[in-house]
Amino acid sequence: MKKLHLFSIVLLACFLVLSCTSDKNKSLDVNIIPYPNKLLKKEGIFLITANTQLLANSSRAAKTAHQFIQKLSPYFDQAYEVGISDYGKNNSIYFSLDTSLNIPFEGYRLNANTNSISVLASSENGLFYGLQSLAQLLSVSQDEKTIAIPALDIDDAPRFAWRGMHLDVSRHFMPTSFIKKYIDYLAINKLNVFHWHLVDGVGWRIEIKSHPELTDIGAWRAVKNENEPWKEGDDRPKYGGFYTQKEVKEIVKYAQERFITVLPEIELPGHSEIVFDCYPNLVCKDSKGKSLKNIGVYCASNPESYQLLEDVLDEVIDLFPSEYIHIGGDEVNKSNWKKCTTCRALMKDKEFDEKGLQSHFVNHFDKYLISKGRKLMGWHEILEGELSPSANIMFWGGMKEFENVLKEGHPTVLTTGTSYYFDHYQSQSEHEPRAWGGFTPLRQVYDLNPLSQDIDSSLFHQVLGIQANVWTEHMRTPERVEYMIFPRIFALSENAWIQEKNKSWNRFSKIVDARIQQDKKKGINCSFSAYRPIITTSFDSITKKLKLNIETELDADVYYTLDGSHPDAENGHLYVKPLLLDSSKEVRAISTKASEILTEEETIKAIVHKARGCEISLKNAPYPKYAAKGAKTLLDLESGGNVWGSGKWLGFLDRNLDALIQLDTLTRVEKVTLSCITDKGSSILFPDEIKVSVSADGQNYQLMNTWIKPEAVLVNEGLGTKLNQFSVDFEPVNCKYIKVVAKCPKQKNKGTFIFIDEIIVE
Repeated sequence: MKKLHLFSIVLLACFLVLSCTSDKNKSLDVNIIPYPNKLLKKEGIFLITANTQLLANSSRAAKTAHQFIQKLSPYFDQAYEVGISDYGKNNSIYFSLDTSLNIPFEGYRLNANTNSISVLASSENGLFYGLQSLAQLLSVSQDEKTIAIPALDIDDAPRFAWRGMHLDVSRHFMPTSFIKKYIDYLAINKLNVFHWHLVDGVGWRIEIKSHPELTDIGAWRAVKNENEPWKEGDDRPKYGGFYTQKEVKEIVKYAQERFITVLPEIELPGHSEIVFDCYPNLVCKDSKGKSLKNIGVYCASNPESYQLLEDVLDEVIDLFPSEYIHIGGDEVNKSNWKKCTTCRALMKDKEFDEKGLQSHFVNHFDKYLISKGRKLMGWHEILEGELSPSANIMFWGGMKEFENVLKEGHPTVLTTGTSYYFDHYQSQSEHEPRAWGGFTPLRQVYDLNPLSQDIDSSLFHQVLGIQANVWTEHMRTPERVEYMIFPRIFALSENAWIQEKNKSWNRFSKIVDARIQQDKKKGINCSFSAYRPIITTSFDSITKKLKLNIETELDADVYYTLDGSHPDAENGHLYVKPLLLDSSKEVRAISTKASEILTEEETIKAIVHKARGCEISLKNAPYPKYAAKGAKTLLDLESGGNVWGSGKWLGFLDRNLDALIQLDTLTRVEKVTLSCITDKGSSILFPDEIKVSVSADGQNYQLMNTWIKPEAVLVNEGLGTKLNQFSVDFEPVNCKYIKVVAKCPKQKNKGTFIFIDEIIVE
């Protein structure tokens, strides 16, 4: 990037004297994320020149001024110095830290006019956040010869005290250099908690000097089988890594310099399979003294379980100055406790059930952490049983359950899986890299109101704040993590910082558009998913036709074709409004901006079939979480997309699809097709068979044909998330009623789903 050398700056300053009046009447865009709660735009701009002074009212404020100089360094060769002054001056940028100011703890005031800029705060935290806003206001000319800041007044403070991002490094280890970069991403967006998920069932990532086996064994896995630990002497390549205590201290200090608290998570009593690969004696035992299966859960009656974890927590407490220590506590499989002789005896003696035993285990560490001057935080499942009133909750469930959790009376961080799980898909495009099965697009993150009107407002004081989680099952590299968090981190940032009444999707989407382009230039692997054409179809009840809609989350021009050809600006139609189709079409679409194609081409088969919008009933109800719009979902001409968690699929758990369709009139039919999805890792399989029967009168049915799942489809089920259509063909027949039965497969010791989004009748 070009730099402004001193001679050039002097010439520029002379030129500015001549053009000052016209330049300072210009206005610039205000592209700040999170957007300030109070902002008044004024006329004119402030131009940074060689003569601009950097001032601060104290040595503490001068630290922030020096950080601003670093923001200018890509553009200026000049070595700016920071002067100490009780007030700002003409042609200066002034940073003032004054505890007597009536400004909230993390708040700031930023005042810019054509002559000077001041950033005021009552805390170093607030001054740092004022710096972040000031840095985002820098406007560099295309020739990189001028830097300007728009004239404005900002009075700003955050909505929530807890504004967090989580990162799972257990499943895939991330290098120290990226952890620091991740912390920088949080700081720029005014987030202040880094939840470091250091331990889980497949990997232990923090050095514990009293128990070196945890990293000697627990930090490494065999490359060919990543669920199998690698041990010294194994001739197979190993995969993994861990953070030394020296590295941990370095990262904690790095975060503190950016006013970010690092929250460590050490899992208990579940998600700990790797611990028992190191210490098999901590697994529950049966009546014969034989170890039970390693299901990742500590033996709750074994004193050595408590001693190991106390040893670990002692070292964690020394490394992390955070007020809270996260102990996990989610998804605890309690089956071993029922089989363990000593756990059963403990439950009998204490008159516990399994949930009570979990509380016994968790409450022990709540008391232990309190004795060390810390507070326990855990996932909301620790509420099972009788949880200590001093424990704190991190809630990852759906918003409908949030109020009930708050009624339990514990301080709570909202990290709902419906909107704040950034391991979910960002779009339903088949071009998205593999992700967890949920669907959380940018707009969904932004639109969530953490303090919904549906929740009793008297409970709001218990909400510490909000956080997004990044589980890395499908994120092996830092680049993939970046793809999954950008731009959704921007939406989280606004949700955490600005008041609900001040949010604006239209404003936000324009700013995000600019930020994505900036981050792309910086080398950040930001996702362009929000530009993907979203092709949706639905049944138009008035015309009985298929309604075709194509849109993008972020603004872009969309070109489409209906004849199967590849669209572009020349060979394609510019999408303007929804289309009505009376026959099936292959729809292809691309999105563009300034003639640049932004993403891959999207394609769907828009199918118009004979049963569209007809009456349909189900003998077996779908699983409540995957009920979509009920039975009519199957005849609504609406594609469920490539994400089974999109809310447009019907999911049946261990039940057959058993549907009865009533056509409007006696109709000639020769084929029935089911549109299905599979994701074996989530126990979603294709049906084993599909039977189709028809009737003219609704009383007498004839079996027309049966589709049986072939071997090739069985193989396809193990290849991740896949869509497929399975057809039952038969001789043409006139009928009014159609029965469709799709058989749900059976799996040993686990439930099985089948997912269907449309029954296509031709």
